[in-house]
Amino acid sequence: MQGIQALTFIYEMDYGVAKLAHELLNSSGDFLTFILKMITYLGNGGVGFIVAGVILLLFKKTRIVGFTALVALLFGSIITNIALKNIVARPRPFVDETSDFYLWWLQAGSLRATSYSFPSGHATAAAAFSVTFFIFYKKKYSWLYLFIPLVMGFTRVYFNVHFASDVIAGIVVGSLASIGAYYTVKGLQKFEFIQQGLALPSITVLLRKDKSAEGGPKVEDK
Repeated sequence: MQGIQALTFIYEMDYGVAKLAHELLNSSGDFLTFILKMITYLGNGGVGFIVAGVILLLFKKTRIVGFTALVALLFGSIITNIALKNIVARPRPFVDETSDFYLWWLQAGSLRATSYSFPSGHATAAAAFSVTFFIFYKKKYSWLYLFIPLVMGFTRVYFNVHFASDVIAGIVVGSLASIGAYYTVKGLQKFEFIQQGLALPSITVLLRKDKSAEGGPKVEDK
């Protein structure tokens, strides 16, 4: 009985959030749809977050954050895309052509999505990346990073390629992946080759050295 009540609550939550997103679509017009589509595309395959993590690796001050974020993205992808999606095997909201979700999906632009629905890979990646920043930087400001998975997750509901419960699960998985990555990287730092990699100079220093070697003004390596 409790299981049925839980499933009913989840369905009502999923339906209610999707309905609110659809009402927002109707009231805001195409402009908001365009903005949210650009945001959701950045999360495809976690590419936007991976690129950001790689860029952070190029600078000594942010290298540890970038490294941890990339490890968190890897953990999150394994848990979500390889394990949970295939274990739960939940269909996408738009699969049932008799449902309101399907009609809302059509009106939102029929955004294509493959694989299973639970949990949201976009929300997982966004949380893995953002929670890493929350962990490393001052909490007075770093809590603002937590809006990233919320916005990313909302885009998935807005386009009806995920249920709200998929997004919530993705945020939980991504957060746990980030915490796991933090302690994993902390343990890896006892290895000398990891320490050496993290201590490498920033790309800006290397570029200045190249310029000096070509006859440009010498710059002291700090």
